[in-house]
Amino acid sequence: MMRSIAMILGTILAILFLIQLFRGQKYEELVEGLEEKNFPLKDIYTVGFSWAELPPLRLRGVLFERLEQNAKVLYGEMYAEYYANVYYAMALSFFHFILCFGCLLAGWQDSRNFFYLGIFLAIVGLIYGCDSMRQKLVKRTENCETELPEVVSTMAILVNSGMILRDAWNMVGGRGEGDIYALMRDASEDIRNGHADSEAIAKFGRATNSPEIIKFTSALMQSMGKGAGELPLFLARQSSDLWNEKKQRLLQKGEQASAKLLMPIMLIFLGIIIIILSSAFAGISL
Repeated sequence: MMRSIAMILGTILAILFLIQLFRGQKYEELVEGLEEKNFPLKDIYTVGFSWAELPPLRLRGVLFERLEQNAKVLYGEMYAEYYANVYYAMALSFFHFILCFGCLLAGWQDSRNFFYLGIFLAIVGLIYGCDSMRQKLVKRTENCETELPEVVSTMAILVNSGMILRDAWNMVGGRGEGDIYALMRDASEDIRNGHADSEAIAKFGRATNSPEIIKFTSALMQSMGKGAGELPLFLARQSSDLWNEKKQRLLQKGEQASAKLLMPIMLIFLGIIIIILSSAFAGISL
């Protein structure tokens, strides 16, 4: 019975997948430029775009607002709607593909467990597609906060040696590797395109999505307004404060890691006690 139900569902889902893949050919241009390492199995996203055409499955409401907001920070306001739809199409595509594969595998193996596993993994794929952009944003924010002290200390050295802030910014951003350096290069590009320094720096702060960095950029712009004499002292103070904060964060992470390790150690210890007691009781019964 299980085999028949799973094979019928799997076959229907496979046929629908092929139909939507064919219908989604018009969306191929939307996924063509996506990087495979950031968008796995991107060639099947056209299936998700096809499903999203149906009124009940259209991207809207709270989910659209959340995806669009994350996309604005991660990719810029110009491309926010595009990436919101791409991630939604990814989620729908993964759900359909995994559910189809799980049903066919369950039918082939005549296994109820594979059927339930397929449903579970399909839901995981759906959640992954909808949540992966937020996870990338969180990761980038953490990287930027980790890299900030080094950036500020290098800029402090350059400005104290007589270099103007714009040149120091361009040099640090141009030579560094990492998320914060890439965002600094974006800010440099904005300045070259005619944006004011303060506007580009403020945009940089918002792009990191970090309250700490936004606070730093706001203070930096205030210092810029006070004149060139204030800037070297400000950067030196900020460098010292940021390194101290980084040390505190590392200590907190170390404590959290120790706390996480405590539970497995306790479970292992409990297991050893149970084994010893079981052996002792077995000896007594003999």
